[in-house]
Amino acid sequence: MSIEERPSKGARRFQRRARQEADKEALKALILETARKEFAAGTLETVSIQKIADAIGYSKGTVLKYYPTKLLLLLAVKQQNLEAVAEALEQVRAQTADSDLRLRRVMETYLDYWADNPDHFRSLFSMSGTVEDRRFPDGVYFGETEIARRSYELFVVSVREFLAAHGAEAAPGLPQRLATALLAATHGVVALTLGTPTMKLPDMRGTGRLLIASLIDAWTSKLAAARKSGGWPRVSTGTFA
Repeated sequence: MSIEERPSKGARRFQRRARQEADKEALKALILETARKEFAAGTLETVSIQKIADAIGYSKGTVLKYYPTKLLLLLAVKQQNLEAVAEALEQVRAQTADSDLRLRRVMETYLDYWADNPDHFRSLFSMSGTVEDRRFPDGVYFGETEIARRSYELFVVSVREFLAAHGAEAAPGLPQRLATALLAATHGVVALTLGTPTMKLPDMRGTGRLLIASLIDAWTSKLAAARKSGGWPRVSTGTFA
């Protein structure tokens, strides 16, 4: 390489910093992946920072440099898990034009993600500890974070679009109510299957798809019946009871 072709000192410093930043991000990703497996198998009380450090070949101090407490490490794992789910849901929403099919695909994608990543489910929805163990240092609870609200809203919007496509005018709070019901039912299939491995239950995907289709088909029938009533197009919780 000629003198003219050699990077300047400034360029070399930039390249060195870029490599260092890339190394830091790779290390943080490794810490989170290792911690996820530990939290999936244990609890906030039983997981050891030292064990995580040993597993990745770094000192405990290195792990604490990026995640100063075990709680912050758990919250970082939860946030990364939820970001991955939200990204998958956003992709399927963008790829599906029909509102009925979109709602089904959103719920099936939610189901499939946990079936493919059971450790993500266990670490995200760990019930160990107290409510305060889900609070960030700035006082914000995990359920109040932007990613938690955005993820939930993806289900609400999908239900709202489903209702609108059928010509229904939803009462205030109805899309949230229906989205929560559908989400809770699908979540329950995952939790039951993962929580009772020795029962050898039918496969999670098949059971989940049966439930999702049954609920959405039932809602479609309820909307068809409501269309013949005097109150149409206004619909409320009672329409689906």
